[in-house]
Order: sequence, then structure tokens, then C-alpha cells
Amino acid sequence: MLLLGIKVFFVKGGRFPNMHVSGNKALRDKGIGCVQSQDREAQRKRPFSIDDVEAALRK
Repeated sequence: MLLLGIKVFFVKGGRFPNMHVSGNKALRDKGIGCVQSQDREAQRKRPFSIDDVEAALRK
């Protein structure tokens, strides 16, 4: 912790590195995100729309 604090205290504009998944550019490029964000998006999406159900019944 002390070594991380050196940059914060002695470098102008220094701050702790962002250790969150969404703060990592390489993971974002691969489409990997935070579990909480992915869960929130999944809950917003409806599993089936009425049009999808009707189309499946017609087949």
C-alpha cells in the first residue's frame, strides 16, 4: 500500500490506478465487462417478445 501511495503523494496529478474491470481497455476491447453491469443489461432485455413467440408457433 505504501508503494502505491508514493505516486499519489509525490507526483503532481498522481492517483491510484483504476483496478475495476470496466477501467481496463484491453478487457473492454474484448467485450468483457463488470458482472454487475452485465446483470443489469440482462435484466432489462426481455427473453421473448410477442412477435418471437408468434413466429415460433407458426413454424
